[in-house]
Amino acid sequence: VAAVFGLFVISVVVLVNLVGRERPYVTGPHVGVIEVSGLIADAKPIVDKLVEFRKDSDVKAVVVRIDSPGGEVGPSQEIYEEVLKTAKVKKVVASLGGVAASGGYYIAAACSKIVSNPGTITGSIGVLVEFANVEGLLKKVGVEGDVVKAGAFKDMGSPLRHMTVQERAIVQGVLDSVHMQFIKAVAEGRKLPVEKVRAIADGRIMSGEQAKAAGLVDNLGSLQD
Repeated sequence: VAAVFGLFVISVVVLVNLVGRERPYVTGPHVGVIEVSGLIADAKPIVDKLVEFRKDSDVKAVVVRIDSPGGEVGPSQEIYEEVLKTAKVKKVVASLGGVAASGGYYIAAACSKIVSNPGTITGSIGVLVEFANVEGLLKKVGVEGDVVKAGAFKDMGSPLRHMTVQERAIVQGVLDSVHMQFIKAVAEGRKLPVEKVRAIADGRIMSGEQAKAAGLVDNLGSLQD
């Protein structure tokens, strides 16, 4: 009876552990996989997982599976920095899925090695901001918009009017600054000269095969590879 009761207690403990964990119950050395998919807008879940894997002695290497067209600059940079920290402790390999462009490639550049499918759409090293102008449409339907502001550039990019020359110069300055940050991050992560990265950092997309020829990818292969 004591033996049966002991076995029952052990079974309950194991079951509780299995239910309480986010990933399957794994013991011993293994590879941790983190998925970065869709638009990049919130860095916290990915950063938290990187920290968890970095501290877990059973995780011997990390694969960052990227299937994303990019997203916001700030979150992409946060994940990039956390990958760099992790890569100093453990091998971190990027696996590029269908698309790993813009912010998706920004993150990949921080990894120890990048593996891409030959047909993966990647690259797109550039920065974009778009503004809509509906001033003409509003005039056609007899609608006018009024803006009250404190600060000459507070309504910069308003859809109610065209941008001024000064406003366009301000926006362009911000984009140029962020673009250069992107170029430097890729150059440092890939150990390439800044000028070589700048030459292809015009927003162009490329296949995984082309990216390998350009030095942006290490090997061609799948997630299983």
